Amino acid sequence: MRRRHVLAIIILIIGGYILAWHLQPAREIGMLVVDKTVPETDYREHRAIFWVAHHHRFTDPEGDFYRADRDYLGYHPETGVKEELTSAHLTGNNLLYLADSYGIYDYEEGLEVYEEKLPYEHQDIELIFGGFDRDEAETAARFAAEEGNILVGEHNIFGYPTYRDTEAARILQDLFNVRYDGWLARYYPDLNQAAFWLKELYSRIYGLPWDLHGPGMVFIREEAPDLGWYPDLVIIEKEDFTGPWPVIETGGHHLVEGAASGVPYLYWMEVLRVKENEHTEILAYYEPPLDEEARAPLEVRGLPERFPAAVSHKPPGEAERIYFAGDFADQLPALLPPGLTGSAAIKRFLTYMPGLPEEYRFYFQWYEPVLVNILQNAEKRADHDE
Repeated sequence: MRRRHVLAIIILIIGGYILAWHLQPAREIGMLVVDKTVPETDYREHRAIFWVAHHHRFTDPEGDFYRADRDYLGYHPETGVKEELTSAHLTGNNLLYLADSYGIYDYEEGLEVYEEKLPYEHQDIELIFGGFDRDEAETAARFAAEEGNILVGEHNIFGYPTYRDTEAARILQDLFNVRYDGWLARYYPDLNQAAFWLKELYSRIYGLPWDLHGPGMVFIREEAPDLGWYPDLVIIEKEDFTGPWPVIETGGHHLVEGAASGVPYLYWMEVLRVKENEHTEILAYYEPPLDEEARAPLEVRGLPERFPAAVSHKPPGEAERIYFAGDFADQLPALLPPGLTGSAAIKRFLTYMPGLPEEYRFYFQWYEPVLVNILQNAEKRADHDE
């Protein structure tokens, strides 16, 4: 009998949270997400964006909640459709989010097998679709010229394969007032799980076999001879760490209000340079946990002790542009249903408890509140335009 009572109470509580969510007003915005890296139907590279929008009740102009499997532009794995960004796609939208452009590849044995073998053997892959060209970059620039709009971009819209079109890469970097010179960084909980091509590069540069295990950070430069970039690599092992992992240190800008500081970030990071400008502000920095000895090889290569994680650029009379220098939307934490009041708050609370993966802390303590701020700004600007 007691079990039935407990079950009934739980059902009533959950039902109450669901009802409370449905009773909240919808919030209309015009949003377009561009994702050219959707090899499978988990929509991994942009799913996080749509969960936040749905949970906070942001809808399209027709009043429908945004859906990760439908409301994006790029590659559609269920049909094979490939879409390029044009001005026609931006009609009625005041928020453009360039989420990912790494692309779609032909994996001889399939993506799942490729990822399993990635740390252990070389595998040839062929680009099918990806990157931005000059026409698409100019389309984004025209959108960013309108003051009522918001442009968001993130890794890797400047890198491969976009940088094959040097003009497209230049236009996109100018939009955010940043420079990308090919350098990437990443934390690995076990260096032995790094990609095999990275291990081969290490042996080629240093003449040593890869015999690295345990936590470490990798700083790697992409190869782009046309841009004067040649491959380079620095490995830093845990004994040269001053802390357990890289963190994001957050400033006081209104766009990062509610975001925690000192949050771990454990995936790909771009080492960007921000051009000094009174209309540009660094919202947050990556802080690698490196001692003085570990920083020495980075200083030789002109790399800073810390580097921007998020940047805001707002030229007078034009759109606000926000750039995330990492794979921020590429997060797949286990999520509570978006249509449940308090789902994000509950998850955020749980991230302060021991035992949850560190990726949860980044998603709910940093990315989710920042993205909500951006969506709210888009909502205000849409209301103002009306």
